[in-house]
Amino acid sequence: MRVIRTLHVGPVQTNCYLVGNPDTQQVLIIDPGADPDAIRDEIRSMDMMPVAILLTHGHFDHIGAVRELLSVYDVPVVAGVGAESFLKDYEKVAPGGFSEHFTETQLHFPVKKYVEDEELIEYAGFPITCLATPGHTEDGVCYFFPTEGVLFSGDTLFLESVGRTDLPTGDMKVLTEAIRKQLYQLPDETLVFPGHGPATNIEYERRYNLYTWEKGLNKPAVPEKKKRKLFGK
Repeated sequence: MRVIRTLHVGPVQTNCYLVGNPDTQQVLIIDPGADPDAIRDEIRSMDMMPVAILLTHGHFDHIGAVRELLSVYDVPVVAGVGAESFLKDYEKVAPGGFSEHFTETQLHFPVKKYVEDEELIEYAGFPITCLATPGHTEDGVCYFFPTEGVLFSGDTLFLESVGRTDLPTGDMKVLTEAIRKQLYQLPDETLVFPGHGPATNIEYERRYNLYTWEKGLNKPAVPEKKKRKLFGK
């Protein structure tokens, strides 16, 4: 049975996940965006050995602690295939005012593996399906653990929301299409652990997420007041 610990790290409270397997005594680090000391302390409390760092995308708040963690743990870094170019562009990684929270030096870390869409990988005894989900960024990827029934969605899918698309390489049409075609095909009961905010599940988002709703889906009417609030109208 898996063990999932959530740490809220950095200036925008990014969800960094530690996914442990008691059978192998190994742990995965997903999106270590900041606070490397806190991440290391939590790993020590789990009494497990890190075996990989998985990145859902290259924004500063999801990668900020990678370089320092690699100075302690000799583990591979895994990212989506689009990250090979994305991570070379500081303006994409830390756009606009966000640069005050991230130095260019923090970008200097090696990525061991760039995963393709639907590629199957295995770490810590977990088979993991990598699902390309561009739209928030061009390098977006979600990690589905089929034996555990969990998905780590980064900033692609949130509880009743989706990732912002007003930053470099963002595209709302591409994002919502990726969610429908990639994530909404997963089993209804799949637990979704997003890059920010609380967990949700696939069935709930398919039914209630206004940003991805399409005519014809089995979905109750949404009050007009709530529509205006969520869409910023």
